[in-house]
Amino acid sequence: MAKREKYKVIRKLDAGGMAEVYEAVAEGIEGFEKKVAIKRVLPHLAENKKFIAMFLDEARLSLHLSHANVVNVFDIGQAGGTYFIVMEYVDGTNLKHLMRMLKERKHILPIEQSVYIIMEVCRGLSYAHGIKDSKGKKLGIVHRDVSPPNILISNQGEVKIVDFGLAKATSQLEKTDPGVVKGKYAYLSPESATGKEVDSRMDIFCAGIVLYELLTGQRLFLGDSDVQTIKNVRAAVVPDMLQYNPNIPHELDQIVRHALAKEPEDRFQTADDFAESLAHFLFTFQLKVTGFDIRRSLDRVVGDPGKDLDKQAIIDKFIEEEIAVFASLDNKMTLRTDLTSRSLAPGPREMSGLGSGMASPPAGMRRDSSQSLPQMYPQSGLHTPPPEPDVYEDDGSEDRQNFFVGLAVTLAIVTIILAVAWALGWIP
Repeated sequence: MAKREKYKVIRKLDAGGMAEVYEAVAEGIEGFEKKVAIKRVLPHLAENKKFIAMFLDEARLSLHLSHANVVNVFDIGQAGGTYFIVMEYVDGTNLKHLMRMLKERKHILPIEQSVYIIMEVCRGLSYAHGIKDSKGKKLGIVHRDVSPPNILISNQGEVKIVDFGLAKATSQLEKTDPGVVKGKYAYLSPESATGKEVDSRMDIFCAGIVLYELLTGQRLFLGDSDVQTIKNVRAAVVPDMLQYNPNIPHELDQIVRHALAKEPEDRFQTADDFAESLAHFLFTFQLKVTGFDIRRSLDRVVGDPGKDLDKQAIIDKFIEEEIAVFASLDNKMTLRTDLTSRSLAPGPREMSGLGSGMASPPAGMRRDSSQSLPQMYPQSGLHTPPPEPDVYEDDGSEDRQNFFVGLAVTLAIVTIILAVAWALGWIP
């Protein structure tokens, strides 16, 4: 009996320099299916023993984690000469994409929603920092890459941390080389940017960076080069947030600055402390916020990718309909002009040609109500002499037709403009 494939890949979600992520379906017996995400090491790295050791460390570490604010890992596998991790599939987007969309629209999230997202991040970090092994010993996990790409937001407003690939834990087999900088340069802590030993307070600093950027819509430490960015992190100079967002209360400004203190001992000492301070701020200012609010903001800013396809289909339909109107108007104008010219200068050849070109000439072609065309032939047949030319000189039909054609063209253009504006989100 042929071996049944356990996972069926649907599409690629993302790719980086070391791994790629796919949307897939885990298939079981009796038609059981579950949507998952698969992180696969790029084939050319499969021969790099040190990298594979780090990748497997991430997988082993992640298998210990099970929390609402952490992306769960279900399985580790090997196929096609490389390794992969099977993870929980989060239907939504990451914070980096959300922040980029907000910046393009020159918007920022409401203050309470930004605070809520980082509170949820702190919940996940608190769990990871405090988790213990089967013997009751803390694993000593430090994420070390708390940054917008690694914060996922589901379409239901859930906030989850992903990718413990740079995490440090006492149980890791592959130890980090002393002095080696790990993590994205703009989301390092001062101690990690100098290659010093790090602990859970690094994650607090990085979460503070993300909160600062959410509240202001500005990058905090990003420089013109990687070297300048690292220098900015080491200096840990935090510009005044109020210059970017004057609505930020002083109390919240102080909380963010506390998280971004240069020295680890001057920061919040635990993720719980950071989250509690944020919760106290929301309570003090009577700001209500839940996952429902995040869900609505995500829908307004990012929306459903399928909706873009629907909108494009609607636009295409509008354009097709309007083109059909133009074609119809053009055909009727051509027919009317042709018939008018023939009525003004009729001859046996033209009449014969018209009759032979129509499969079944109408007994009486009468005025079209939509185009206000005059009756061209009486009901007695094609051989009846056509009306005198003065029928077309004084009845004003030419002016009326030009008016309706102009009106139809204007309405068509307005319709297309409104459809495009709606699709781009310029109008609700």
